[in-house]
Formats: sequence, structure tokens, C-alpha cells
Amino acid sequence: MNIKKYTTTLLCATGLLAVSVLAACGGSSDRGRDPILGLPAAELVSVTVTPPTATVLTGASQQFIATASYADGTSRNVTDVSVWASASPTIARVTPAGGLATGLTPGSAAITAAFGAKTGAATLVVNAQVPVNPPAVISVTGLSVTPAAASVRVGASQQFTAIATYSDSSTAVITNDVKWTSGSTATATVAASGSATGVTVGNTVITATSGDKSATGALTVTPALIIDPPPVVPPVVPPVVPPVVPPVVPPVVPPVTNPPVVTPPVIEAPSDGGIGLGRAREFAVLAVTTITNNAGGTTLVTGDVGAPLQNVEPEQPLGFRNVKSGFELSGPYQDLQVAVINANNRPCAILSDAGIDLGGLVLQPGVYCYSGAISLTGKLTLSGNGPYIFRAKSTLTTMANSTIELINGARADNVFWVPVEATTLGANSAFKGTVLSRGEDITLGDGATVLNGRLLSGKAVTLRNNKITK
Repeated sequence: MNIKKYTTTLLCATGLLAVSVLAACGGSSDRGRDPILGLPAAELVSVTVTPPTATVLTGASQQFIATASYADGTSRNVTDVSVWASASPTIARVTPAGGLATGLTPGSAAITAAFGAKTGAATLVVNAQVPVNPPAVISVTGLSVTPAAASVRVGASQQFTAIATYSDSSTAVITNDVKWTSGSTATATVAASGSATGVTVGNTVITATSGDKSATGALTVTPALIIDPPPVVPPVVPPVVPPVVPPVVPPVVPPVTNPPVVTPPVIEAPSDGGIGLGRAREFAVLAVTTITNNAGGTTLVTGDVGAPLQNVEPEQPLGFRNVKSGFELSGPYQDLQVAVINANNRPCAILSDAGIDLGGLVLQPGVYCYSGAISLTGKLTLSGNGPYIFRAKSTLTTMANSTIELINGARADNVFWVPVEATTLGANSAFKGTVLSRGEDITLGDGATVLNGRLLSGKAVTLRNNKITK
């Protein structure tokens, strides 16, 4: 009797335990959320896929996330337990488990995630890959040399300029970037800067080479120019009157004859000081390579202008020329070199082993030679008619607002400045005379003026709001 009672009790307990387990575990992902407490599962409300819209290029991938939301306000990530699909598998594919989508062809595809009885969706836009074109390579397509033909005397120099043409039709001066050679170094030599110097009478070819491109210019060397010194005017000697011997007949006294008074002639100094500017005389600004002038500025040049390359042509009054032809400029270039040689051959009245600041000095006509630089601070006064030649083995520099005053017959066209190195005229300075630069730059500061003078350079000239009158 007791055995039956205990057996019935055990069977009932076992049945209740099984019912509790089945009620707790459910058999679905949406039920049995709290098996310990035995609470009923919250109802699945929706599935959301993020991001809602995404864009990728063909071949690229996008990870989507599936989130389940429940009626009790909770949510959880169900990405790995959802079933994923693409509405347009030819445009984009997606891993069935995991939500990783990959773009295949340009277009738009709906990506869905199914969990329980709910489905969420997002949109994947696939764009085509944009080809990247390599940058265009600009190369040198041509090379030219100016002047194409030139003539110099023995001992004089001719500046050649190399101009490159590129594949984009642009051009540039590359004189210092090419290799220069002379066809006959016995006739003429050429420096790395393109300056050729005559050695002996004859003809040669000057060649510029850059990579596989080359160009030539013809050079004729003529005999050296021999300039005769000005004639020496002998002093006027009054005639010798033989004494009158009176007859010995006293008391007759012979008449006294006085010699005539002779006034020696006045010899005027040549207007260019005897240096001889030749065909360069008509130019107020002359450069062998380039003239650089500020755009929209107030530069005014009263005289001829000459250079093969000019970024902004300076303003000129009517009646004056702007020459760019290498052939037309070869003559003035040649005469500039001769003028420098003539100036350097003048004997020095003042010879110094150092440089000098001419500010505050009053000087008379003569040849002033300095082994250092010449500078000017303040005012220089030149007094008296005659040539003034200032030679420097270094630079010529005038400070801002410096001036040159001419008194007692001194004339600007008799003043010559011959530096070996570069010339710089300070801003708002008032300069007078002709600068003869055989192979270096001449640079004018803002507002500097050159009245009754010239800027003649064997290289380049830079201007900025200047007034220049030859």
C-alpha cells in the first residue's frame, strides 16, 4: 500500500518537472527567454537592417547589421542568426549568414535579413570604378638658338640664348641649362652661360644641346677694332722774328715789332667721352637675354628698347623703337662689348685697391678705378665738363633716394659706369649716366629714375615703375 503511494507521488513530480522544462525551453528563438523564472517570452516586433542605404564601388564590400526589437522594449543583434538575401544577385551578393554584401555590377539592390517571422531590408548602391589617368608628361620637342647668326670682333663677346619648345606648345629660356660647344675653339670659345668670345678671324658654329635636342647659331669673327687716339694738337709756337739790325747810322732807332698774340683752339670732348657707343647709342635700355617689367606699372622709356624676350613691354613715346630681332640686335650687342673694352683701356687718374662710397664727394672729370665695389649713399656731385668713367671690379649699387648732381658744365652723356659684376639702383634714386655691363644683370628698384643715361647689359635688365631717358 505504501509502495503504491510513493510510486504515485514520484510519477507526479516527474511529470510536473517535464512540463516545467518544456514550458521554459519553448522550442523557438522567440520563446523561453527566462527558463529559470519561467516567465513567458516577449513578442518579436520588428527587424531593422543598418545602414539603411550604403554605396560601394564594384568589387568593394559593405557590412550590414540586423537588430531585433521586442514588445518589452528590448533589442539584440541578430546579424549572425538571420537569413540574408539579395533581391538583385547580379548587382550585389550577400553572405547568407553574416550580412556582408559585395558590389558586382553598377546598379541598386535590396539586401534583406529574415529572423523569426520578421524581415528587415536596406539598399546597396553599386557604382562603377573610376579609371585614374596618369598625369601627362611634358617633354622638350624642339630647341632654338638666338641670334641665328652673329658677328663679333676678336676679343669681343656675343651672348647666345637657348629657347626650348615643349609638348604643350609652351616655350622657356633654358640658356643656363644646356651644354654649349664651339665648332672651332681656335676661332671662338663659348662659356657655360652661352657667351661666345672671338679668338681669331674666321667662322664657327655655336651649338646648344639638351638631351637629344640641339640647335646652332653661326658666329663670324672679324679683326679687332683698333681705335686711334684723338689727335694731339701741338702747341702754337709764336713765329720767331729775326732781330732787325739797323744801319749804323746814328741816331736812327729801328722800330720795335711785337709778335702776334695767338689764342690756342678750344677742343670739345666727344659727346660720348671718346668711348664710342656705336649702334648701341640709340638704345635707352638694351639686354642680351631678357627685359623684365612689372605688369600694370608706370615704367616709361624715352629711347629705343632692345631684347629678344620681354615679359611686359615698357611704354615708349612715339618715334622710338622696340627691337626684338636677334639679327637686328647683334650689331648693338657687338658695339656694347667694344665700348666696355674701350672704357677699360683708359688710363686711371684715380686707382684704388679697395671699394668706395661716393656719397658726399665732389669730383672732376677723370677715370676712377676701384678694385672693390662702388656704392652711393646720399648725393654725388660731378663738377666740370669732360668725360667721367667709373670702373669697378665688383658691383655698382646706389642706395634708396640717392642722387647725382651735375654742375659747372658736367653732362650726363659724358658719365660712364663700368662694373664687372651686377648693377642695382635703389628705390626712388635719381641716377645719371650710362651703365655698361658686359655680362651681368642691371636691376632698378621701385621708382628709380635714369635721366640722360642708358642701361646697356650683356645679360638681363629688370624694371619696376621707372623713368628712363637717354
